[in-house]
Amino acid sequence: MGPITGYDPKPPIGVESQYMGIARILESEIAADGGDGRSPRRLPSERALADRFGCQRPTIRDALQVLAARGLVYRKDRSGWYVSPPPLFYNPTTPRPLHEITSQQGRELLTEVMTTDPEGQPACREPSAGFLVLRRRYLDGLPVLIERIYMEEVYRQKLEGVDLTESIATLMDTELGTTITHERLTLNSTALAADVAGLLTTRPGSPVLEIERVRYDGDQLLSVDVELWRPEAVHVTMETNWVAGHTSESARTGGPGRPRSSMIPSVADGG
Repeated sequence: MGPITGYDPKPPIGVESQYMGIARILESEIAADGGDGRSPRRLPSERALADRFGCQRPTIRDALQVLAARGLVYRKDRSGWYVSPPPLFYNPTTPRPLHEITSQQGRELLTEVMTTDPEGQPACREPSAGFLVLRRRYLDGLPVLIERIYMEEVYRQKLEGVDLTESIATLMDTELGTTITHERLTLNSTALAADVAGLLTTRPGSPVLEIERVRYDGDQLLSVDVELWRPEAVHVTMETNWVAGHTSESARTGGPGRPRSSMIPSVADGG
């Protein structure tokens, strides 16, 4: 689809910072433009926007970065800026494969194996786990997620030659005979390395949401899954259950009524 049309040629910005004023105007015009929510909508080029607002391109980039931080637009390397499709609502503690989560929301998920070669892959934070696979995952045709999956060596060898586009949790059950009893989730905001940025069609150093899953069967480590999400593509929500009959004050002080987070005992499947 071509650039969004129908903008006022040079609306007033007022006394606020120029780039914030531009961001505000573009945000309102994106909302007004609508669209079907799925088809890519490309913004006018940075040069065209600079001409329209009578400013320099760095000012336009600042405005677009504001919108990107709000999840409203994203940059496609060598192509320009696009309006973000609706984010996927994602509870990473949900014990269901990602393809079921996306299907329930009317979204289409595609998984692509990029490599099973450990050469050039970063070492796992768990020393006993070796590299299994690098996967790229598409949501409605857009690359939004890179996964690096590591596995205990005894299990990794058993998955050689298996279709690794399948749910990893399902493969643990059907191919390895293991059961995920619990996992540890860690969420980080970080920046994309050059190799991963290329796979997500964005620039090195762009922000990315990292979700690390460390899975266990009892005391036995099973796997480590490092998910790297384009932040505008996902809206993460997690629920916490509180122990009944205890005050929130005791929870805050680490007393017997401390919160029990669903993050820890979950058997969620990012695969």
